[in-house]
Amino acid sequence: MIPALLTSCGEGSKGTTASQEQTTATDSLPLIGRTLHIDYGQMQAIVTYGHDTLIWQTSSPDGKTSEQTKEEPNYEALGDGRTFATWQEASGEVVAQIVDLKAQQVTAFIYAPL
Repeated sequence: MIPALLTSCGEGSKGTTASQEQTTATDSLPLIGRTLHIDYGQMQAIVTYGHDTLIWQTSSPDGKTSEQTKEEPNYEALGDGRTFATWQEASGEVVAQIVDLKAQQVTAFIYAPL
C-alpha cells in the first residue's frame, strides 16, 4: 500500500493508495499508464491516468460503485517522480493533484467554479 495525503479546499483526509502499472510509464511523466487505488476513509477512488483520458470511479465502504467518469487531463512533469495533474469536471469544479510516486504521496485540491 502507498500512503497518500489528500487535501482539498475544505477538510483534508489521509488515505492509502496502491499503484498498478498498466502500461510502460514514460520517464518524463511516470504517472501515465498507472492506476491508483485511493482510500479516503468513507470512499475509495480508482484513478487511471492515461495520456489523453483520466478515468475516475469511486466506491463506498458497502461496496457500491459509481459510474466511471472520463476526464480530459493536463499533466506537467515536476521532476523526481512528481506529476501535476489537472482536469475540469462537468460541474465546473477544477481538480488539481500533485502526485509524488517516489514519496508515495498525493496532494489534491478542488476549486469551485467562478
